[in-house]
Amino acid sequence: MRSLLPALALSLAATAGAMAQSRPATFPTRDVAVTYNVLGARSPQAPRDFAVAVLASEGLLRVETSALPGWGLADRRTGRMEVVMDSMRMVTPSPLKPEDSTRYLRMAETARLTRAGTASQAGQSCTNYRWEEGGQRGTACITADGVLLRGVNERGEGVEATSVAYGRQDPARFRVPEGYRRVDLGDMARSLGLSLPRR
Repeated sequence: MRSLLPALALSLAATAGAMAQSRPATFPTRDVAVTYNVLGARSPQAPRDFAVAVLASEGLLRVETSALPGWGLADRRTGRMEVVMDSMRMVTPSPLKPEDSTRYLRMAETARLTRAGTASQAGQSCTNYRWEEGGQRGTACITADGVLLRGVNERGEGVEATSVAYGRQDPARFRVPEGYRRVDLGDMARSLGLSLPRR
């Protein structure tokens, strides 16, 4: 569950999408804000819930949780993920490796999917899919316009939506404010002799 916030953000970008030839695409088709609960086993430091806002026209997600000192900005098109810390006026790359980001973002395109009926979650209807990817299996319920409402693996770990609000998102909330310092915390830690994965 380490680096849960970036991973969840990118997995949401990967599994949510509009329907195309009975397969989900890779991103919601309109602006939306969704609040999720985290399901299954997790470390004490991991968030219990988080919120995702989607700027559909630019392929951007803003991810927030009270468990972490900042918010995540994910670019679905490039696979890039940054963590923005307003209190420190600082932005740092996600600890996820670029290839891991791409894998999350493309999972809906590469996973084996089987439709499994319909359901509803948070007051919204969705289509159930059984998915298989990289030796892992689970289920996902996705709306017709591309919002992931529930996604779990076979161990019951995953997320479920508790609220869904459609409406225009302010593009300014998806921008790193001017004047923020860009710092690579991984490089900083390694310079101090700490072992962190290289991106």
